[in-house]
Amino acid sequence: MSNKAEIIIVDNDVSNISILERLLYSFGHVTSFNNGIDMLNHLKIKKVPDIFLIDINLPGLNGYDVLERLRSNQNCAEIPVILLIKSDNLKEDAIIHLASAQDYILIPFKANVVQARIRSYLELKHAKDQLKNQKLWIENEVTKRMYDLQLTFDLSIDIVTQLVETRDPDNAHHISRTRNYYEIIMRSLQRSEKYAPLIDERYIIRTVKASPLHDIGKMGIPENILMKSGKLSEDEFDVIKSHTTIGYNSIKTAVDTTFITDLSKTNGLSDSAEFFKEALNIAKYHHEYWDGTGYPEGLKHEQIPLSARVMAIVDVFDALSNKRVYKEAWSIEKTTQYIKSKSSTQFDPEIVRAFVSEIDSIRKVWEESRN
Repeated sequence: MSNKAEIIIVDNDVSNISILERLLYSFGHVTSFNNGIDMLNHLKIKKVPDIFLIDINLPGLNGYDVLERLRSNQNCAEIPVILLIKSDNLKEDAIIHLASAQDYILIPFKANVVQARIRSYLELKHAKDQLKNQKLWIENEVTKRMYDLQLTFDLSIDIVTQLVETRDPDNAHHISRTRNYYEIIMRSLQRSEKYAPLIDERYIIRTVKASPLHDIGKMGIPENILMKSGKLSEDEFDVIKSHTTIGYNSIKTAVDTTFITDLSKTNGLSDSAEFFKEALNIAKYHHEYWDGTGYPEGLKHEQIPLSARVMAIVDVFDALSNKRVYKEAWSIEKTTQYIKSKSSTQFDPEIVRAFVSEIDSIRKVWEESRN
């Protein structure tokens, strides 16, 4: 135990204060008051002590009142309090009041009892302080490690997804644009009556981060088909369509199967599990149609995961409004009209409404990508 303890005594009996100061000077610095008001005012400008010794029979505010004030003070709530009680006042109701104090010492004092009692509580507080500091250090270290891991993870996802874009010079900025479009629409849906209950901030963050993986499967498509400038044959289009299942299987294989299976049982309590589930959903189902005529499984309506339904619109918007090897760029107006025309067939009508309501923000992202 450090010999630098700060001790506060509150007692209106000068002789009691004198005895306690003499018994406790070796423990550290002792500050004495003869009433509770002065002591409480002192705490407003000075740091809290390591222990309080308070007489229950103080003038004005008695010891129990002072104790109540201390416990309502967040800075003092856990500081040990020892009540000073005269032997003839030690009644049952006094003991009951000790509920929020750590202990009591009888007056007249016994030197060995006072010193042993105070030493014990100071040592206990010192140990608790060390544990608290250690806990704070551990929490800070964990926070730093988690930040570093998250940064590494995010950069890894960006690197992998950027590799997809390197295969198509006309496709530059596709991932960053679609990610921005995706977030704009998702935040609009968060304000809608239908989808607000399904979308919280955690959901938005993890699905925005997962959205760049939607076309990861194109890494498995032969370049002569992926970059073909003419019309694709039926067989070639079937190969293109396989990028959804290739992406799904690639993500699932890249993460240990047991890891995904275990995390999938957490029912939304694990951000890692939810990220991977949404990455799988987006990669596999972003070409499903609202009316069930899409691929790879022909899902319809709410069978299609919400994240994939949003991804479907932003992917089509970006593909149409930008130049590709097989087509020239459409205008924003023409692209928007096309998406509106596909409401309730290709796209979720509620998401189409959100898209149209945010067209100015979407146009801004589109324009900025050309600067």
